[in-house]
Amino acid sequence: MSYEIPKLNRKELRRFGLLTGTIVSGLFGLAMPLILGHKLPLAPWIFTGVMYGLATFIPQYLDPIYNNWMRVAQVLAWINTRIILGIIFFFIVTPMAFIMRLFNRDSMEKKFNPSLETYRISSYIKDTISMEKPY
Repeated sequence: MSYEIPKLNRKELRRFGLLTGTIVSGLFGLAMPLILGHKLPLAPWIFTGVMYGLATFIPQYLDPIYNNWMRVAQVLAWINTRIILGIIFFFIVTPMAFIMRLFNRDSMEKKFNPSLETYRISSYIKDTISMEKPY
């Protein structure tokens, strides 16, 4: 999980600061309080003002914030990957395997068959027309 965080230039740091400030104010300053029926909080707007100020005047000060944000994102990505793959495996792949076993389906043909001379499956030769217009 050691992914190197890329170094951003002033323009990219400015864009990061403006985007982060906009998302925080939009999500935590407007959307969530209105959806949940609370009054508008002041903290997201202060954070947005600080991010906008840093992004506008001294974007290089956003570099540690960006690096820490990316470290948190890496940890969350690592966790989410395991959760999503686990859900896919246990709710999609595992039931499919049980259903295939229930109907005695062996799509990979792994069962031993003594009447076969070889388990090799020969490929068929394609016509030249099928290669000229594959779709």
